[in-house]
Amino acid sequence: MIRIHFTAADLGRVTFPDEPRPLWEAALAARALGDRAIPPVARRWRREAGRRVRPSMRPLFKLIAPAGQFPDFLTPEVPAPGLEPAVDALMNTPGDVVRDELGPWLPPDVDTFLQGLLAGRAGSRRALGNAVRAFHTEVLAPSSTELERRYGADLALRSRALLHGGLDALLTSLHPDIEWSTPVLTTYGLNAAPAQDGVNAGRTPDGVNAGRTLEIHLDGRGLLLYPSSLTSECLALDAPDRRPVLVYPCADLPAEDLPDTDALADLLGRTRATVLRALTHSATTTQLARRTGISLPSTSDHTRILRNAGLITTHRTQGTALHSLTPTALRLLSSPQTRIALRGS
Repeated sequence: MIRIHFTAADLGRVTFPDEPRPLWEAALAARALGDRAIPPVARRWRREAGRRVRPSMRPLFKLIAPAGQFPDFLTPEVPAPGLEPAVDALMNTPGDVVRDELGPWLPPDVDTFLQGLLAGRAGSRRALGNAVRAFHTEVLAPSSTELERRYGADLALRSRALLHGGLDALLTSLHPDIEWSTPVLTTYGLNAAPAQDGVNAGRTPDGVNAGRTLEIHLDGRGLLLYPSSLTSECLALDAPDRRPVLVYPCADLPAEDLPDTDALADLLGRTRATVLRALTHSATTTQLARRTGISLPSTSDHTRILRNAGLITTHRTQGTALHSLTPTALRLLSSPQTRIALRGS
């Protein structure tokens, strides 16, 4: 069980990342490759992703414990979006942080890579950074569109809950095993266990710590909520001087019977339909190009046409264009003939 205690200040500091974060995705995906208790969509993802794992990625997997925990420094706060700033932040983790989080939990006969990481050697840091890059490029990239679509669809559900019912409705609807009773958010039935210093809370092996409770007092730091389709249980990060994070399972998208043809693609064209569906969660032009895998000029052209058709709106601030669906587009995407991209795959 995890119990998260809010103050009045924390209620105004509940946020979501605007898109999946590279290091969180790497840690959760590496964890899912060795975890039996993952949702069906993650099991289908694993059948394909597991074939793409290479020996060069081993340094990443060495930081994922058999029980699923991983050190906090693997998911640092990163000031800029994208993979490279995230990898740079990871490689520049202070040596004392690595030693504090890893040292007490490692046996004395660890391999050369972990010895080097504990000693702050540049070679081990480079090996970890290269492993994360390779994992993203070869394992995550082929499925990134589907994972981001599910992430965006979950955030769209949370946005609607907040719009129609406020923060209470949002926190109450996160997951069937998460209960909100002001001022405490409690997870049940997800095998959550207390975190050791520097280790994310997660499932423990063979029932160790079963029945114990992790108490997180936000004390004005707020809470970052992170939906993931690669876990069936909640994970919590509560480190000093950081905003706490609660990872929860993405909403299970409907998998109803649908027509064999894609009516939306027939109407708009396949690429434009992909762009529209990628906006189930608002995005900048750069984020949208990354989600859909098309060039920035092409993305700008498609958003212009969709905007002229009344399907998206664009708000510009400080040189950045943020695109969002209009109510017309939401109705179009939720109609039975066009929900193919919103189904469970």
